[in-house]
Parts: sequence; C-alpha cells; structure tokens
Amino acid sequence: MTDFHIYEQPLNEKIRAFLRLEKLFQEYAFHLKHGSNWNNRVAINAILEILAYTTRSDIKSEVLKELDRQHTRLRRLSQRPQIDQSQLTAVLKNIRQHIGELQAQRGQPGQVTKNVELLAAIAQKSSVPGSICDFDLPALKHWLTQPKDIRKKNIEQWFQPFAQLDRSIQLILDVLRQSSDNTNEIAQHGFFQKSLDSNQAILLLRISIPKESMYYPEISAGKHRFSIRFMKNNDPALRPEQCKEDVDFKLKMCAI
Repeated sequence: MTDFHIYEQPLNEKIRAFLRLEKLFQEYAFHLKHGSNWNNRVAINAILEILAYTTRSDIKSEVLKELDRQHTRLRRLSQRPQIDQSQLTAVLKNIRQHIGELQAQRGQPGQVTKNVELLAAIAQKSSVPGSICDFDLPALKHWLTQPKDIRKKNIEQWFQPFAQLDRSIQLILDVLRQSSDNTNEIAQHGFFQKSLDSNQAILLLRISIPKESMYYPEISAGKHRFSIRFMKNNDPALRPEQCKEDVDFKLKMCAI
C-alpha cells in the first residue's frame, strides 16, 4: 500500500483560521507530552499564540456557526437512502454535543489564562529578538526548576480554557476532510487546473502524492478556479523548478 504526503489549501478565511489553530493545538500537545524544559517553553509559546489568535477575533462564535452549519447540512443528507444512517446519526450527535459544551463556556476562551502573571511576563518579553534568557526573566528560570509533573500540571491548567475549542475545531476539520472521496488526476508537465462549481462551496483542497516523490505542489486558488504546479527543489539554496514530466496525484475537493 502506497503512503502519501498530503498538502492542504483552505479556500476561505474561516477554514484558514481553523487550520492555523489546529497546528498550534498539535504543537502544544506534542511538546506537553515530551516535557523537557525546552518542550515546556515551546508549549507555553503555543498557548500564548492561541491566546493572541483568539483574542483578536471571535473564534468561539465562528466555530459555533460552523458546527451549526455542518449539522444543518448533514441533517439534510439523512433523506438520502444511500447514506449510512447509523454513522450519520453518530456524527450529528457528536456535533450537537460539541455545540452544547462550547455554548456552556462563558465568555471568550482564555480569559483566565490571560491573567496568569508568568504568562503575561513571557508574552511581554517575547518581542525581544532571540530566545528569552535567564537574565531576561528569572521567574521563568525559577519555574523551569520545578519538578516535571508540577510544570506539566501548570501547563495543562493554562491550556484548559482552550480544550473545548481544540476538540470542536478538530471535529469540524475531520467532518470536512471526510466529506468527499479522492479522485485520480494527472498534472500534464507538472501543471493542473480545474474550475470550481459555483453551486458547490469547496472549502478545502487536499492533494496526495506518494511519499517517495521528489516534488511538491504549489496551490493557487481563486473564486472560480484553482491551479497546481508541481515543483522540484533538490537543493534548498536554489530556486525551485516546475516538473517537466506528467505527475499522477490524488485530489480531494472537500465541501459540506
């Protein structure tokens, strides 16, 4: 069985924001799990970036709207006889549960975390070029000398206000990614272009290429069409070049 690298391209600002937050949530989880002093620093930075992102915009409201939209669209599919009703029922129940849990969370996520003095000090010092040194913030140095399990518990507490947001965004993206099937496509001389159906709101493109491939896709998308150029770059010091040969790949156009 062939393994694939998957490249994604969001087609609107909402999905772009969800993908950015997904990346930060994954970064936090990875570094929390490993738990060294350096991992702790990166996990805290991820929390601060999540806090900054959610402070700038009403992400909670956007997530609730998208969950509600997906629920409405999926409920309409229940009228189709070819749909797996048991699987659809489970997904709808999961979405309703996430809506309820997110609505039960008062205010915007992260208000408690925002008031943590150590995190506020780290955020203030983060604008200094280079990593925060011990002489910049002795309080951070002191905290990093605490036992590993205490530091882990602190970090988990600071992230907790974002946990439901994390789960809800992951559900949205999982449902979206599973909303369509792959098609086999060919990029002639490394170039592929396709028109977008105005009657179908494509939200996410997923391009799958075999892991052993020596090329990667550069995706450009507009309101009416998108194009993919498959590029080669054997030496990062040099400018990438478009493939001259035909490229077989899998395309998933996700819409719900």
